[in-house]
Amino acid sequence: MGTIRFREVGKTYPGKEPVVALDRVNLEIGEGEFVALLGPSGCGKSTLLNLVAGFEDMTSGTLSFNGGAVSSPGPERAVVFQEAALLPWLTVAQNIAFGPSVQRKARAEYEPKIRELLRLVGLERFADALPSQLSGGMRQRVGIARALVMDPKALLMDEPFGALDAQTRMSMHQLLLDVWQSLGTTVLFVTHDIDEAILLADRICIMSARPGRITHEIAVELRRPRSVDQLTDPAFIRHKAEIMAEMRAAQKEHA
Repeated sequence: MGTIRFREVGKTYPGKEPVVALDRVNLEIGEGEFVALLGPSGCGKSTLLNLVAGFEDMTSGTLSFNGGAVSSPGPERAVVFQEAALLPWLTVAQNIAFGPSVQRKARAEYEPKIRELLRLVGLERFADALPSQLSGGMRQRVGIARALVMDPKALLMDEPFGALDAQTRMSMHQLLLDVWQSLGTTVLFVTHDIDEAILLADRICIMSARPGRITHEIAVELRRPRSVDQLTDPAFIRHKAEIMAEMRAAQKEHA
């Protein structure tokens, strides 16, 4: 299971002038669903993801994962950040194994999983390489494998490809599509890139400027399995026009 439910969730950061980051967010993400949060910088996308990860507490409302309240981080909710943040003194395979080893799992228990993940992310030949020997895209592949080695029920991704060049991003999009197709993990994906959201997600939730609310939801009608070739599909272009119109309208409301 990997269901996520937000009910009237709000988040306010205290201070002399409190900042209302989120206001009455309602969202349900089903098991195995790929949902993208799309919106302008500062709209609360990452805050929503951090609440699911257990990194922050909400101010109001309820948030549940698989029917239980979220109160702290847990291995069933793995996070992939924009920067892979690998340990530079460990090899690729050792970085992937870091989580299970810290939890004192038996090496024989997780080694087959590491080999499978190295194959899945295309890094078999780089198992013994150090992070300094890898490109940015390869480091992010290690970050994804490191998250998946714990067999999470949900993968929480905060603009994981934002720092990559266009060509590398495209290859990472295809990698993520292939990995998700293989594993079927629930994914909550934060982005400000419209094309990225359409290509990857089953459903796109558009957020307003702060205080963040979900103003519009779009079910993506592109066939699966998907590939980057679908960027020119008529359904893709139609969805992009719809999203751009919705975001322009929201911008006018907050002008």
